[in-house]
Amino acid sequence: MIQKINTTENLRYERKFTATAAHRREILYAIKSHPAFFREIHHPRQVNNIYMDTAGLKFFEANRIGVSERQKVRIRWYADLFGEIQKPTLEFKIKHGLVGDKWSWRLADFTLNKEFNLNYLKKKFAKSDLPAPILESVQNLHPTLLNSYQRTYFLSADGNYRLTLDEQLEYRNIQSNNNLFLDKRTTPNQYVLELKYGLDLDDHVDLISGRLPFRLDKSSKYVNGIEFLKFV
Repeated sequence: MIQKINTTENLRYERKFTATAAHRREILYAIKSHPAFFREIHHPRQVNNIYMDTAGLKFFEANRIGVSERQKVRIRWYADLFGEIQKPTLEFKIKHGLVGDKWSWRLADFTLNKEFNLNYLKKKFAKSDLPAPILESVQNLHPTLLNSYQRTYFLSADGNYRLTLDEQLEYRNIQSNNNLFLDKRTTPNQYVLELKYGLDLDDHVDLISGRLPFRLDKSSKYVNGIEFLKFV
């Protein structure tokens, strides 16, 4: 775990669900017929991530076995997966059981293609306005997974509960060098939902989650992607 730095905490509960359906409309019907009256907010968009980890995959192992205090480090951007990447952010996801915190910093724009490597990425980190402890932390990490998915956003009528629907999940190998991005895995007909809400709303969450006909699942996209690509 990185040392604590001065940052605004964004603590919230995060519960994940997985579902399999032959047609997307089955998932949408379950969401939009919920008694909390979930409705879409702004347009769906493609989410892209480069996950970073230690040489021994310390973050992966902690998330795989469900260590209470765990973290993930990723670079996130939206729109196209490859090419000129604009407005990427470096994110540290800190988890304390079901409670999550996210720290984010803007990164310098970069290009993702077959020339991408760890040295190039470190130069981009150095050109970004990162706090000294964060810059020091990422020096010992390397890229381990590239993934993307389509995300749709929903909000309950009272504005207290946010629900996201992820689909068209794709996972690709990414390494410190020699990236051709040819090894790709997909999960057809699989959907991941995340329910997010404030710390003061947990006493009533069963009224929300209990009416979602999906399987509660603690696994993460990072864990699933590494297992798909490296251990299958």
